[in-house]
Amino acid sequence: MSNIRYNEFGDIMKVAGIIVEYNPLHNGHLHHILETKKISGCDYLIAVMSGNFTQRGEPAMIDKFSRTKMALLNHVDLVIELPFVFSVQSADIFAYTSVAILNHLKVDEIYFGSESGNIDELFYLSDVLDSEEYNKLVLKYSKEGNSYPTSSDLAVKDLTNSTIYNLPNNILGIHYISAVKKLKSNIKVCTIKRTDTNYYDEYTLGKDIQSASAIRKMLMDNKEINNFVPNNVDDLLQDRKIIDFEMFYEYLKYKIFSATKEDLKAIFNISEGFENRIKKVSSFTSIKDLINQLLTRRYTNSKIKRSLIHILCNTEKSVVTSFEVPYIRILGMNNKGQNYLNTIKKDLKIPLISKISESKHPYLEMELKTSKIYSMVSDIDVFKKELMPPIFLHFD
Repeated sequence: MSNIRYNEFGDIMKVAGIIVEYNPLHNGHLHHILETKKISGCDYLIAVMSGNFTQRGEPAMIDKFSRTKMALLNHVDLVIELPFVFSVQSADIFAYTSVAILNHLKVDEIYFGSESGNIDELFYLSDVLDSEEYNKLVLKYSKEGNSYPTSSDLAVKDLTNSTIYNLPNNILGIHYISAVKKLKSNIKVCTIKRTDTNYYDEYTLGKDIQSASAIRKMLMDNKEINNFVPNNVDDLLQDRKIIDFEMFYEYLKYKIFSATKEDLKAIFNISEGFENRIKKVSSFTSIKDLINQLLTRRYTNSKIKRSLIHILCNTEKSVVTSFEVPYIRILGMNNKGQNYLNTIKKDLKIPLISKISESKHPYLEMELKTSKIYSMVSDIDVFKKELMPPIFLHFD
């Protein structure tokens, strides 16, 4: 079924979607936004954004409402929340649920950054990941004690000559493509080659685009980042407390030492006897120390961090009942984004939420809970902001 829509003048509307974290929004992200708008020629740009905790299992360095404002100040028309139970997940679930939200919002094209920049090769790798041969090999390597990412990488190497598979943005992009196919969506998937720096790169002298990791480290070290982020982002970060996982050390320590094995086993993402390994830790001096004690071939750094976030937030397995998107929650919009929502809201097949009311979904309850936890170390009451209307910026 076609997503084609017309505006009041009879012209075809074009809508582009992006999937973001903006932790924080920097010059590389601005390049991605501007290239998306230029290449797509879109009338509206919609971002699906993770909340106060990120896909890799860390607290965001600043709250989701501040990051929403960053997006709106930098040419995004509408910011939609990726629920916590979908964002602190493996790449395939993160990608599937993000794409599903954009599909509900009837976007025409999705643009993502990749190290490859070659959409044909990424489509080919998506076909490989959807094959029976791949699944058999992943199972084989997993039984040998490897983590899922390592098993996946080994399986792809067995089946292809690709040298680009195991790069983080390529992997996400491949999963975006697979999600579009799984949803049987008409969305066109496009990629923009990332500029010089990669996600985990250290500071690179003489570049105005730095990795998100490098910028966060500079912020934690109280170094100036004004050359690497838009001016409005720099202004938003002035005199703000930058959040780091270690700030939750005492809370997490209490949660782990007060929990029984059965308590831990009931937490989402705790499987394969991982609760036993956690309970074997008799002491840890920092969250980094805890992660290092838990690392094995099977349990990767990201998987451990996601598990720790779910312990911290008490995400029970009984709550995460489905990965089908139950609602669309608006974090912020400008007047263009508001106009677009007005054209499609009657056709939406799931509820559109602009303000949390009494009739809450369990996943919204989780948002409120996680915001209370995030607020314990934040310099603002993030929970209070949950109960306010979406951020609205009006542009001429």
